[in-house]
Amino acid sequence: MLYQVNKDQLHFTLTKLHSINLLEEEMQRRRKSDAAPTMDPISNLPNVILSGILSLLPTKEAVATSILSKRWIHLCHSIDNIDFPNIIKLNSIQSITTFTKFIDSILVSHFINTFRLKIEYGNCNLASNLGFPNVTKWVNLVVQSREFKYLRLHLYVDDSDDDDDVIGQTPILPISIFSCKTLLSLDLARFRVKGFTFSSIGFGFPSLKVLHLDYIVFQMVRDFMLLLTGCPNLEDLRATNIYFYYGNSLTIQEFESLSLPKLNSAVITQCWCLCFPMKALSNSEYLCVETSMLCTKEHKVYELPCPCYDIPIFHNLTHLELHDKLELVLQKLQHCPKLQNLELHQASFEIAGHEEDYLQNNWVEPEVVPQCLSSFLRTCTIHNFLGLQSELMLIKYILKNARNLQFMRMQNIWDNPEIETELSTCPKASATCRLLFY
Repeated sequence: MLYQVNKDQLHFTLTKLHSINLLEEEMQRRRKSDAAPTMDPISNLPNVILSGILSLLPTKEAVATSILSKRWIHLCHSIDNIDFPNIIKLNSIQSITTFTKFIDSILVSHFINTFRLKIEYGNCNLASNLGFPNVTKWVNLVVQSREFKYLRLHLYVDDSDDDDDVIGQTPILPISIFSCKTLLSLDLARFRVKGFTFSSIGFGFPSLKVLHLDYIVFQMVRDFMLLLTGCPNLEDLRATNIYFYYGNSLTIQEFESLSLPKLNSAVITQCWCLCFPMKALSNSEYLCVETSMLCTKEHKVYELPCPCYDIPIFHNLTHLELHDKLELVLQKLQHCPKLQNLELHQASFEIAGHEEDYLQNNWVEPEVVPQCLSSFLRTCTIHNFLGLQSELMLIKYILKNARNLQFMRMQNIWDNPEIETELSTCPKASATCRLLFY
């Protein structure tokens, strides 16, 4: 057997799932009937079981069970799972006060396993004076739990008058998060890391498997790298819109020390650190990056103060997404011998004529066909297809050499029948390949 299942735990889980169905049926019956209440099938279950049932539900649905009886009013405050999958909009002092009292009532005397919130505040003043301080207080409480494993905090401020001061509207990330050694998943959006550095707090997430960061502002590049270094068991990394107050460079030793041996999936886009140690991502099966992150010293597009330009071989990579300019795609494919699925996201803006001429005039086919083209590539998708000659040459090269290609998809933002005809009649190594325009 691949997995050893605890029979008692399995029975407990199945009991909870079955009871959820009964619970939903009872709630519907209560809503539809004005008759005197009768004994429902789950009323004889002990509180610990009923609390476990409620913990499997989104918090909003768990609270709705209070209509069943006075007993359920108390039970909904004993759950260990605070989970609001949808955005909570708090647009007034009253709404913030009411929501705060509810969360406080759950946190005051119980250990929490899961804490997931997405909050949108009506304006910057409400967020800064009432909202953000409460979030910090809640984080400081939940991280004290010995069973705390899942944290998701997405904070947004809907204030059109202050669009130019987005960083100023972003709350400071509570430092107490980094004292929690039991976290398995951390998902943060719209925070500033300020007032401390990771090297000064003895940081480390020894159990963390999932790390998702969106619009996080670090003091220095070094802090971001130390954060990743402190997650040796990371399996799923998503870092988008990562900014820095100071663009300091790393030493070669710091650059090469980052290792994520268990990483399966990595998405790193709009990460403004100029240079990223790609060796740390080399075990990934799924990778989504910008082309500039994969530039060798010979093919670099920009002059970057990068301590190392070596691109590793991605032996396990089967799905690759590349963003921005696509002129160096073929060089990248040489490093992905087993690639099966390729997605290319062309820059959505129109490339200037002289730049397009440069790309076309400097187009050089590789001397050796990348192994993934000749043996493994199954699908290729090009988003924001602009109809440039450099794009057409790349597509024709892939079609000419990809022996097992099944689909070539192109999102043609400019409907051009002539291009469709040209590509439909060009040579193809795969007799079963289909061209799809959408």
